[in-house]
Amino acid sequence: MKPSNYTVLIIPDNESEGKSFSFNRSWLFLIIVITISLFSIIIFAGYFFIPKSIEYQKMKEEYNKLAMERVKVMELFHDLQRLQQMDELLRKNLGSEVDLSSFENGLDSLSEASTINNHNNQYSTNQISNIPTKAPIDGYITQRMIIRPHIWKSNHYGIDISVKEGAPVVASASGVVIFSGWSTDLGNMVIIYHGNDYFTFYGHNQVNLVDKRDIVNRGDVISLAGNTGISSGPHLHFEVWEGSNPLDPLNFFPEYNEKNLSVE
Repeated sequence: MKPSNYTVLIIPDNESEGKSFSFNRSWLFLIIVITISLFSIIIFAGYFFIPKSIEYQKMKEEYNKLAMERVKVMELFHDLQRLQQMDELLRKNLGSEVDLSSFENGLDSLSEASTINNHNNQYSTNQISNIPTKAPIDGYITQRMIIRPHIWKSNHYGIDISVKEGAPVVASASGVVIFSGWSTDLGNMVIIYHGNDYFTFYGHNQVNLVDKRDIVNRGDVISLAGNTGISSGPHLHFEVWEGSNPLDPLNFFPEYNEKNLSVE
């Protein structure tokens, strides 16, 4: 006959009183079954979920890789949009066949190639004055240049300089005005070509004081600062480009770092 109870006796080494525990046979059987079931579940879960976890990690790595590639594509997409805008402005104002190299040899060559003249001012892209070295206006930086890797956030290709409305804006270098007019986002805008693929942009002007194809010298007043276009207050939006690459104006004008109030 099978016993109905089992007793577990615990005897300590120091000869003190031992302890005993009695288990009903059915309860002991139930405990054994539960223990075996738990171990079985753990083994089964490990066999089933560990491969799934490894597969998930691989998929996550592939997703992150695709996400990074997508970010790069969107960066190129935003840059392409801006380049298309620049190309459209140039072709609209200088004709369908734009040859900026015709601006490289002085006023006589400019007059012969593109009928551009402006009070017989001598213009040469080999002079030091054609390098952007003069700050266009004195003010505080409220937004610095930011290239954002997200499609839902537009890039900011230059700096915003908070100034008093009507303050004079000067050319940061000598060059030829290739655009002076209205744009949707930057309002009244002036674009100057300085040679060697360098361009500077001056946006949100109250009024432009130069016309396209004008020759300007470094320090000449080209506009008055304003609040035109998409703007939250009087300021100058200033950009420096080398060909298709936007350059940080703070690298050209370190004095602005002392008045940098931007949060990004």
